[in-house]
Amino acid sequence: MRINAEEKHSYQHVVVRGLPYDRGLSHGQQAKDKVQANVEYYKQPGKLAERDVMYMIIKNLYVPNIEAHYPAGLEEMKGIADGASVSLEDIVLLNARYDLARLNRPAEEAKGTLNSNGHTLDGEYEHANECTSSFFLKETTASGDVLNAQNWDMSARLWLTDAIIYLEVHPDPSEGKPSLFLVTEAGQLGRSGMNSLGIGVTANSLMSTEDYSPDQRVDDKAVMPISLLRRMVLECSHISEAFTAIQQFPRHVSNNLTLATAEGFGMCLEITPNRVYKVYCEIDDSYLIHTNHFTEKSFLSRDDVYDRYPGGSSWFRRQRLEQGVRPYTKGLLTTEQLIKAFSDHLSYPEALCCHPDKDPLDRVIGDLPGYPFRGTTATVTCVIYNLSQRTITTCKGPPCQGHFKTFSLGGPRNSIGFERKKYGEGLERPEVP
Repeated sequence: MRINAEEKHSYQHVVVRGLPYDRGLSHGQQAKDKVQANVEYYKQPGKLAERDVMYMIIKNLYVPNIEAHYPAGLEEMKGIADGASVSLEDIVLLNARYDLARLNRPAEEAKGTLNSNGHTLDGEYEHANECTSSFFLKETTASGDVLNAQNWDMSARLWLTDAIIYLEVHPDPSEGKPSLFLVTEAGQLGRSGMNSLGIGVTANSLMSTEDYSPDQRVDDKAVMPISLLRRMVLECSHISEAFTAIQQFPRHVSNNLTLATAEGFGMCLEITPNRVYKVYCEIDDSYLIHTNHFTEKSFLSRDDVYDRYPGGSSWFRRQRLEQGVRPYTKGLLTTEQLIKAFSDHLSYPEALCCHPDKDPLDRVIGDLPGYPFRGTTATVTCVIYNLSQRTITTCKGPPCQGHFKTFSLGGPRNSIGFERKKYGEGLERPEVP
C-alpha cells in the first residue's frame, strides 16, 4: 500500500454522511485499499481462527443477530462491503476480529477444554494486544474540561502499513443520533471514539474463563461481536442509555469499556459474557486508569471464574501512567502533560508507550504453559478525546514520536428535537414506584 506525503504523519480522515448504507458505501469507497488490505491480512491462516469455522460463526450467528439487534450497523457494514468491493461476511470478520482471535488455538490443544459455562474453548488465548485507557474529570484538568484518553496498542502492521482511519460520522437527521468521531481499523464501525453529545469510550482487551466460542450447532444464545457495543454506546443520547446497552448486549467474550461524559462522570465497565463489573474512581481523585487485567473486587473474589491475562506490561502500565499524571490532577493537568505521561518507556519496548520488538523475548518464555504467541506490537495511536470541547487530539504511532493533530467534531450538542423510537404496545418501559 502506498502512503502519500500527507498521510505520512497522520491517518486518513474519512468523513461520511447520511443513512447507514450510504455512509458505509462512502467509507468503503474512500478507504477501499485499506479495507481490502485488512480483510486479506485477517484471512491469512493463523491470524484469527480456522477459516471455515469463522465464516460459519459469521453466517449463522453474527449476521442474523446483528440484523435482529443492530440493523443500522448491518446496513452500514453492507455499504462498506459494496464500497470496498468485498463481501459482507468479510466486513463482519473485520468487526469481529477481537472475538474471532479467541479461537486461535489448535483444535488438538483445546480438545476437551471447557470454560465455566461448559463451552469448549477452541482457542484459550487471543494474541495479547493491549491498551491503556483513562478519563479525567473537570476537577483534574487546567482547562476544566473532561478528557477520555488512550494508548491503543495493537499489531504494528496497522501503523506501519497505514491501515487505520479517523472516521467521522454524521447520521441522517431522521435517525435521531449524534455525530461521531472514531479511531478504527479501516472497514470497522469503531474501536474508540466520542460523540457530539459529549460521550466518550475507550477500551481494553480482557480475557476471562467465561469467554467461549459460540457454536451454531447447539442452542446458543444470541451473540454479536463486542466491538459493535462501542459504536452502539456512542450512538446513545445519554449515559444512562449507554449503560443499558452495555448490560443488555449479547456477547461471548470479555472486554473493558472506559466511559466518560462531558457532564462530569466516568467509570469503567469490566464485561464478561455473563456479568458487568462496575469500577468507579475515588470521589476525591476524579480520574481513573485501566489496563488489561480485571480489577473489580467481586470478580477477583470468585473461585469459579478467573482472569486469563498471561502476565506482562498490564501489571505496571496503570501505575506508570498514574505516576506521570498524579502531580497535576488537582486542576493542573494539560494535554501536553498527559501526552508526556503516555510516552513512558519503562520495560521498553514493551512499555506504556509500546514499540515494535525486533528480537522478542518469546525465545525465553514461549515454551511456558498457557503462553500466547505475540506478534510485533506497537502503540498505533495515542488519542485524547476532549469531551467538553468536542475536539480530538491524536497522533499516528507511539506518542513519544508522533505528530499530534487536533480535529473538531460538529453535530448536535444536545438531544432536544431528536426523534424518539416509538415503542409498540407492551414494550413501554415499566412504571416502577
